[in-house]
Amino acid sequence: MNRNFYFAFILALSGISLEAKAVLQVAYGVEENQLIIKSLDSTISHLGDADDRKLYQRCLEHYLEFLELNMRRNDDVSYQELRHTQKLLIPLYDSMLSKNIAMLRNELNRLGRVSKDKEKTNTKFMLRLGFRDLTEAEQKLTMARNTRPQLYLLKLREMLFALKILKHAGRFVVALALLHEADIVREVEGRSFEEIDNEIENSFFQEQEKFRKMHWDNFFKVWKEDGIYTTVLNGQVKSELAVPLPGIDPAYVREPR
Repeated sequence: MNRNFYFAFILALSGISLEAKAVLQVAYGVEENQLIIKSLDSTISHLGDADDRKLYQRCLEHYLEFLELNMRRNDDVSYQELRHTQKLLIPLYDSMLSKNIAMLRNELNRLGRVSKDKEKTNTKFMLRLGFRDLTEAEQKLTMARNTRPQLYLLKLREMLFALKILKHAGRFVVALALLHEADIVREVEGRSFEEIDNEIENSFFQEQEKFRKMHWDNFFKVWKEDGIYTTVLNGQVKSELAVPLPGIDPAYVREPR
């Protein structure tokens, strides 16, 4: 049974108070929202500009505020803070998905031209699968955009699904590049993350960094540094919520209970 439906059903039967309802909503939201926000970390590191990074840090700071309010059992306020975090995440996800789609389409088109008339066994197959993934990710993004505006979590679920599909498409880009652009040509089908990373390091002299970053991002890992997610959640960055993010997010100061 769908958990949202289950919670709603139980609440309707038992006449639970609004405060108790907020407790259930928050409890259900913690794990899923952490996955949604964490999954964007490597994409921000790989493709994000300064504004994207700033907004992502803002989302993480609001998420930390939500977690603290939740621990204090300030359930109504913590739920609103969770909703606010989701609201900020939606345009950021949309922007990063659009950038990822554009980058992958450009790479697949370029690799299609590079491999023309010198296809190897899996070349056409991987190109076809890569473009198929792009189409599916675009459909998921369109579904998210067309979801009712107030259904933040449903939008973000579709966007996370699209992001996962794009990471799968990115693996075809890396494999095709190793087949057709590497200084030392490699076949990496069925290899582990570490093995492919070693092949990229050993096979590219000019574009090693580009493809290692892409490879790490395809597995939701940040290459060569701690991601923003880690630095913010470990307290290495001072919160700036008291300062507004012009045109995006007003200043936030917790009200005494």
